[in-house]
Amino acid sequence: MKRTLLAISIFAITCNASASSSPDAVSSMSDRYSTLANLEMNGGFPTETSQKTLQNESYFQRASMLYQWALPIVNMKAMQEGHAELMNGTAYNKIAIYQDRLKPNSLITTPNSDVIYAMGWLDMKETGPLIIEHPAGLQSLMDDMYHHPLRGPLDKNQPGGQYLGDIGNAGPDKGKAAKFLILPPNKKREDYAQLADKYFIYESNTSEVFLFLRSFFKDMNNLEPAVNRVKEIKVYPLNGSAESMEFFNVSDVPSKSIWDNDYRFYETLNRAVQNMELATFDPYMNGVMAAIGISKGAEFTPTEKQKEMLTKAAQTGWKISKEIALNFDEKSSKTTGDTWFWKEAPSWVAHALTDKGNQYHALSDPYYHNIKTGYTNVDAITHMYTNHYSMSSGMINAKIGAGAKYAGAYKDKDLNPLIGSCNYSLRIPADVPASLFWSVTAYDAATAAGVNVENHQWPSLGDRDNPIKNSDDSITLFFGPTAPENVQLAKNNWLQFDNDSWFSLIRFYGPQQSLFDGSWVPGEFEKINCVK
Repeated sequence: MKRTLLAISIFAITCNASASSSPDAVSSMSDRYSTLANLEMNGGFPTETSQKTLQNESYFQRASMLYQWALPIVNMKAMQEGHAELMNGTAYNKIAIYQDRLKPNSLITTPNSDVIYAMGWLDMKETGPLIIEHPAGLQSLMDDMYHHPLRGPLDKNQPGGQYLGDIGNAGPDKGKAAKFLILPPNKKREDYAQLADKYFIYESNTSEVFLFLRSFFKDMNNLEPAVNRVKEIKVYPLNGSAESMEFFNVSDVPSKSIWDNDYRFYETLNRAVQNMELATFDPYMNGVMAAIGISKGAEFTPTEKQKEMLTKAAQTGWKISKEIALNFDEKSSKTTGDTWFWKEAPSWVAHALTDKGNQYHALSDPYYHNIKTGYTNVDAITHMYTNHYSMSSGMINAKIGAGAKYAGAYKDKDLNPLIGSCNYSLRIPADVPASLFWSVTAYDAATAAGVNVENHQWPSLGDRDNPIKNSDDSITLFFGPTAPENVQLAKNNWLQFDNDSWFSLIRFYGPQQSLFDGSWVPGEFEKINCVK
């Protein structure tokens, strides 16, 4: 197994730390385990000193394990709270629009700078069921506050026999203008069967719903039609009066929609728990959460000593999640599935586990349950929500021509981590299998937000940037602090940045046959040189 040690520099929003696997550190860890295993006992009872050590260890281990389990929830809550600051709160009639595309000043996990993003959090606590009049041509989805996709209409042609989360291009409306009825937890679709010919009905596990809209543009210099298309949306209660829609342009407003990796992580989790309906899934982990002091209806008041322990647990959980992401290419196993997207290019990993690279059907459903066993794919879900957000069937099982396919790269062709002080090239073969567009985006490894690109407004390059082609119609892109020697390539095919460490996503919107059958394979990042 090839591992390359990497020191990751963390922004102020995270706790300053560095990953290390020196012989001394490994020895220290071994000593720690030995100390725990050899704690003094008095017959079958721990001694008083051992009791205190075990109590602290239990609190730490539970909090560290809870970090990974709660990532989807905290990820969603941090997104909501970050956008609430941009919109003076969230409500069913408020939509934030990244009208000039999403820039590195917006700290969001792996945002897509190549579409017009719009986001809202729809609250049904007071209104009851909501209606969404959804414009044509958008690719959208809806998740609850657990980051679970809303349950839509039954359809035998869908994976699992039901639409999950998707509306718009990958939804039951097939991209046509349509109306959707959104039901809160205390309502069932059977009670609204008489409206099924008027609305597509979706059920939510929480009274608040994340509405995520993506609008496409053809001309990089004319985004207005895509923005105006988003503004055609209407959201209002099924019963009662409606508030006027409010749209907030937020592209140029610095914002933070990611979580803190100290005791505040658990405070964010607590705010989410208090604001949501009582969770009924995974009673064991809800019990773990209660054991560290978080339970619906109860005040979360950790002591200063517990806050110190929670900070260490969050730092540990964060580092574990980043190890999983960095080495996701190594996480394939016969008991869970495969993590690679293309076997011929193993540094590219899939968003969801596959069976021998089968891109037609993932081994995970949108809840990251293994479709064969029902077990949670723990590494895959941790990888997803430490560096990404939003979930639907279309995110997991895109179909030819519909939805989108993503692959991620944390390492170069030699399976060494991508470092900001080095320069890299990436060859994109001709005939990229994407009917709408393709793009390659660079993200900071610590925050998962876009890198601080110096020669471009956005941290991505794709077909609509009109990159210079090679003689065989392939395209070579360049990434790193130093420009390629060719002036035209430096102008059109290069992203300049020097973040300490980074990773990349390649996106295919409107994926085509050659992506699914594996006949089209991209190159891998190739190190040119290092400047530090």
